[in-house]
Amino acid sequence: MILNDRSAKITLLIFDVKEVIFVSEFAPKFYKNFKCIADRCRHNCCIGWEIDIDTETLLKYQSDDGVMKNVSLCGTPHFVLVKDDRCPFLRDDNLCEIIKRHGEGHLCQICQDHPRFRSSFDSRTEIGIGLTCEAAARLILDNDFSLEILTDNDESKINNDDETEFFEYRDEIFAQNLENFKSVLPDITVSELAKIFKDLERLDVSWDKVLDALHNRHEKIAETNPTEPFATRLFHYFVFRHLHETGLKFCVLCAYFVSCLDGDIYENARMFSSEIEYSDENIELILEKVIDCDE
Repeated sequence: MILNDRSAKITLLIFDVKEVIFVSEFAPKFYKNFKCIADRCRHNCCIGWEIDIDTETLLKYQSDDGVMKNVSLCGTPHFVLVKDDRCPFLRDDNLCEIIKRHGEGHLCQICQDHPRFRSSFDSRTEIGIGLTCEAAARLILDNDFSLEILTDNDESKINNDDETEFFEYRDEIFAQNLENFKSVLPDITVSELAKIFKDLERLDVSWDKVLDALHNRHEKIAETNPTEPFATRLFHYFVFRHLHETGLKFCVLCAYFVSCLDGDIYENARMFSSEIEYSDENIELILEKVIDCDE
């Protein structure tokens, strides 16, 4: 099922500029190397996404008629997209007019943060970059995964035995390759899995072509041969971002499925992320139709 409105809101995990950090922050070592490639991006995040405006930024914009004429206050305040679902401030050269006129500090919070995401635990905060961004996808797939501390707040450390056990369990997973976990995969063929994915909501019809190409792939997903080291790097990314919410099987399945696709691994990973990862509904349906029903 294709979304009738390509501009449908996608759930993004964003920072709250007013939040006070009480716990240590962790991030992948490559996190600091991320930089938006702006006009060189082939999949501009200023196209096709309805961009919500946080309260603090809206207060700044209200004194700027040039900005406010492109803002809708119906429901959550947001920019009104123009032709081809472009942000009204995305210039013909694919650079941002707001940055050009006022600097990055004038951007709304979601524009400053995307594709960064955050997972909050009692004892720590974890920050990463999302695979849906092509620049982020290259960092994720070109680097082995390891965590480092960005901010170490010793005085405010919170002891949580359940979280300590979870992080130790996850560290054991990070120390292993994807293939070590293929036994948890559901008993399903690649073509059957592609058919389930095709019934989900999607943003881009080009995803159909990727899924249709799997029509005659009748081998079990566990029988495919993931390309290393990309497959394990993908797996560790999914574990870092989703394990605490979806469980291990989902992370293994995602890495195997992306790895079995033909073509450019970077583009396949980016597209999978955009179509699956950034839709809570699609993730829930995969858990329901593939993961839970196999148990």
